[in-house]
Order: sequence, then structure tokens, then C-alpha cells
Amino acid sequence: MATGGKTELAIDLDELRLLVGLSYRELARRTGCARSTLHDALTGRRFPRLDTVLAIARVCGGDTTRWRLRWVAACKRSSSSHRTDDVLAVDQSELTGVL
Repeated sequence: MATGGKTELAIDLDELRLLVGLSYRELARRTGCARSTLHDALTGRRFPRLDTVLAIARVCGGDTTRWRLRWVAACKRSSSSHRTDDVLAVDQSELTGVL
């Protein structure tokens, strides 16, 4: 999953941001997330929370259901034990019928 220290999820989220032409400052303003949080998520420095991923996707016109599924898949591949709780917290009813 890591590509030179940056996750696929981070790479693709950052590409989405760049396609829309948003700076970190503007993305922070539109999402309500701190610039440092966005920077960490989009550079792969830290694995983002689901709400951060969905906020970025929403602002950039991405499909939030697809991004939710990608986040869950990335969590399952992650070795971080605290991610298991995050994945379990995802409302499975929102994922019904999308696979």
C-alpha cells in the first residue's frame, strides 16, 4: 500500500484535490479541517480518519461511497490496531448494495 512512504489512498486523494485545483488553505476552508490534518492525510504522513476522507471527497466532487469503501479497504490492510475499531464503527447499512 505504501509508495515511497505515501499510501495509495493519500496519493489518490491528493490527485483529486489537484484536479479540482484547491490549495491546502482553500481545502481547509471548505472542509472545516485543519490544514495540518489535511496535509498529513494527503502526504501519507498519517492515516486519515474517515470523516476527513469524506470531507475531502465531498468538497472535491468525489463519490463518498467509493471513498468510504476505499478507506475501509485501506484500514483492513493497515497494521494499526486502532483502525479495527474505526472500521467497525462504519455503518454497514450504508455499504449495502454498493459492492
